[in-house]
Amino acid sequence: MVGRTSAKRVLIVAGEASGDLHAANLVRSLSAIMPAVDCYGMGGTAMAEAGVRLIQDLRTVSVIGLVEVVSKLPVILRTLRSLVREAVRARPDVAILVDFPDFNLRLAERLKGLGVLIVWYISPQLWAWRAQRLPRFAAVVDYMIVILPFEVDFYNRYGLRVHFVGHPLLDIVRPSAAPEEILCRHDLKQGSVIALLPGSRRVELALLLKHLVGAARLLYAADRSRQFVLPVASTINMRELEPFLPKDLPIIAIENSTYDLLSVASCAVVAAGTATLEAALLGTPQVIVGRVKPLTWLIWSRYTRLPYYGLPNWILGERFVPELIQHNAHAAAIAAELERLLASEQLRESLAKGYEAVRLRLGSSGASERAAGLVARILDGDSTIERFRK
Repeated sequence: MVGRTSAKRVLIVAGEASGDLHAANLVRSLSAIMPAVDCYGMGGTAMAEAGVRLIQDLRTVSVIGLVEVVSKLPVILRTLRSLVREAVRARPDVAILVDFPDFNLRLAERLKGLGVLIVWYISPQLWAWRAQRLPRFAAVVDYMIVILPFEVDFYNRYGLRVHFVGHPLLDIVRPSAAPEEILCRHDLKQGSVIALLPGSRRVELALLLKHLVGAARLLYAADRSRQFVLPVASTINMRELEPFLPKDLPIIAIENSTYDLLSVASCAVVAAGTATLEAALLGTPQVIVGRVKPLTWLIWSRYTRLPYYGLPNWILGERFVPELIQHNAHAAAIAAELERLLASEQLRESLAKGYEAVRLRLGSSGASERAAGLVARILDGDSTIERFRK
């Protein structure tokens, strides 16, 4: 087939930990199909390990919230210009933009002016907020690859075409060992583990972690046998956690073990984002939490009314996983919700049924391979693949 023996250049850009992971798996699958492919761009540790030449580190631009973006705007703009300059120099055959909508949309608009084909992998959550940006996406995106089943109907309603490949987490969310081995490895006791997941961005640590630690303090006061684990995201440096973790609480921060720790946890408190779906796939009873800076919340709450914040709830279209957002996400409320989960077998069974329904709706395994197959066909110039635009 044309293109399989000649090198193709791919600019690939991710801006957060989950995007880094999914981009890395896509690159591995694409390299298996097209061994000569040259991938470069912005990402993190996972993308680097997959063979991507990083010209920018995602940690320089990974923020949430309108106010937070403004404070880092000079850095964001410098990073954007750097990627565009590299695209001008290296002339990619395709740009793969992974979620991270505010940054990647601006990048797509600039790349489109250079004549670069735009593949968007993992749709931005336009179905949740700011759907008015759809015309801007339609003007620059050539191929949209989505991983959530309801996104197909959403885009079709607007006359746009997408490609659903299933969710890549189905292939990777699993513990590395049996529960007994994981517990022994980390010196944990069966039935006493509570997981704290404050998010993968520094700003989330600042906004959420003190409330998670406060909840842990209340839970520990009620039962001294409880142990708390804090899985550390790849985008967070262990030293950044030290100011938040008191010495008088049994909170263990552990790197590179998120799935293992969630799999042995009796329950978890999880920042809204990809980790809520990971917890669901592992069957961990959870409470979803979220906070942004007060001014950001004032703006968002004035113009946006979201029915849900956690991905499991979006997928089923109902709030079956408890959510505590903004001013409701404080230590006492978090501790109370976790106590409810620990005390009620009925609640845990209800969550387990919901989790199974979520898994069924996500499609079958092999999403990264299917997405890579689409990209390979695009690189080969396959004109039979429907574009995002009519």
